[in-house]
Amino acid sequence: MEKSHNHTHGCTHCSCHNPVLDVLKEELFSVENMTKINPGSGKAIHEKPQTLMISGGIIRPMIGGSTDTVESVGIADGKVVVTGTKDQVEEYMKENCQGFQKKELTGTQTLLPGLIEPHVHMVPTAMMQGWLDLSPFEGQNLKAVYDLASVGTIINSHIPKIPGAVILGRGLDPSLMPFKEKEGKKELITIDNVILDTINHDVPMMLLSASMHTLYLNTKALEYVFNHNPDIKSEYKTVDKYISETKGQLQEGLQMTPALKTVKLQIIAMSIEINRYLTHLFNTANSRGVTFMYDAGLNKGSEILLSKYFETHPERVRTGGAYLCSSQEDVDQLEHYKEPEHYKPVYYGHIKVVSDGSNQGLTGYQSTPYLCDPANNTGVFNFPQAGIPAHTIPPGYNTLINSVVAVKGWPLMVHANGDQAVTFAINAYQRSLAQYRGPELRNRIEHCSLLTAEQITNMLQMGVSPSFLIGHVGYWGYAFKEVIFGEKAQMLDLCGSTLAAGMRITLHSDNEVSPLGPLRMMEQSITRIMEKNPNDIEVLNTAERLTPEQALIAVTYDAAWQCYADKWVGSLNKGFFADFVILEKDPLSLNTPSLQYMKMRDIPVLETWVGGIPVYINDKVTKPVTEKDMLFSDNS
Repeated sequence: MEKSHNHTHGCTHCSCHNPVLDVLKEELFSVENMTKINPGSGKAIHEKPQTLMISGGIIRPMIGGSTDTVESVGIADGKVVVTGTKDQVEEYMKENCQGFQKKELTGTQTLLPGLIEPHVHMVPTAMMQGWLDLSPFEGQNLKAVYDLASVGTIINSHIPKIPGAVILGRGLDPSLMPFKEKEGKKELITIDNVILDTINHDVPMMLLSASMHTLYLNTKALEYVFNHNPDIKSEYKTVDKYISETKGQLQEGLQMTPALKTVKLQIIAMSIEINRYLTHLFNTANSRGVTFMYDAGLNKGSEILLSKYFETHPERVRTGGAYLCSSQEDVDQLEHYKEPEHYKPVYYGHIKVVSDGSNQGLTGYQSTPYLCDPANNTGVFNFPQAGIPAHTIPPGYNTLINSVVAVKGWPLMVHANGDQAVTFAINAYQRSLAQYRGPELRNRIEHCSLLTAEQITNMLQMGVSPSFLIGHVGYWGYAFKEVIFGEKAQMLDLCGSTLAAGMRITLHSDNEVSPLGPLRMMEQSITRIMEKNPNDIEVLNTAERLTPEQALIAVTYDAAWQCYADKWVGSLNKGFFADFVILEKDPLSLNTPSLQYMKMRDIPVLETWVGGIPVYINDKVTKPVTEKDMLFSDNS
């Protein structure tokens, strides 16, 4: 598994802070490459929004966060103009919307506001689509078999098709591979150059871990880096020393950057296709009912790239995000915050700060060591300061948080996975909010993985809300319980407790840490089934399960509120965007006592609409559609 890191070493390598993007940000966003990425294809050609009266089936507009149904909804000019009974809507449409069409849902077909992903990483995810996918996921499900042998089969079967001198892979996740036994104790598998050589010892391989904290290299790749980077040759003197000291486990920017620089041209060449990859990402989102994505780590380059994309491509999803600040200098350069009044693609709603790493990557910052190897590992905190004792909050971290909130007046989202990182985030919020004078801010803690009752109370009093990476329970819960945390896993993603305390919560995928899919996230929050358990259906902390109604609110109404988008999306209120999804079945009907049959993620998405325009139609379920019916092709 990944090596231990003393807490005095800074590290920001999680999906929120992509190390590949760090290495390439100057080159990728250069004028030359931006010209190649956006080849002047003109303005996006938008279909005219349809004027419709939709009735029948089940319609839940989620107005005011209520899951109550209405008989009908009317849309015109890309917005909702009326909801109510069928007679009321028809009368309104006849008086105000001449030439409207009628659309009738049948049976259990269900119309909901477009589903929201409140924490994703669009540009890094798209940029790395050309890398070989070595993740444990098949769609939204865990692969039936995921081990070194299956990963090796993928790599070796694709070698003839991979351009460039080095195999580049992404999403490798040792925490979801079968456990090994060590002195009668379960441990996570360790990946090093010797292990990777058993997969292929002839072709150089660089495989990025799912946590993005470690870059794994086989011996050939270590030799390649040594021969192509003078700095590495100067530091280690011999290739044998480089191999023996790193063992093919390159950690953090200090070790990863020199290796990634040797394949920089290869990565840039693959990144030129980013428009096509973004289109694929948005199409996937639409196919899962998503109409809004909030990026939890934008910078100026990614903002420009996304903005240019939407100038030349149809807007399949609404987008906003948080501006990533990694240093006090970043914060000092901020303008004072102004809440967005009008929607525009890639608007800013928050500042983002990453305080630690990934729990499944063993880099989330903990108050006590992880149970598994390496011994005495408490993870990483990203704001170290010399002379500060362990588990003492660094003054520089407090200063940075205070500058964002109290001085600049920005809403803040802090990435905090480990329980010690959550404690530091709460303490920093308390200090800064005590000095803040201004309108109420929608401050967040991202992932907020391990919580106590006292921390929930403190967050509630401060108005700080959590956004849970619920895949921690569904996908990784078994590994957390069996190997990584033991009983401490009961503290994971306390959705029920936070709602019971009166907080508003959201669920997110952190894509591409876990797959896009709000229906899947709803299911995992409702069932809390640990999907990796090979022998039985086992629930992690039954008391924390959500009701289907609570889960639906978390991916619609409250998600819009948390992202400062609740003036435009999250419900089908009059004047809001006509962004909605039509499902084959009502997710709230899946209330069966038998958790085994709650497969909410498998409900077919029939249609997804953005601004009164169909952006996805499921032709496997509905009739085939023409190009005029649907925006699906890439205009790049």
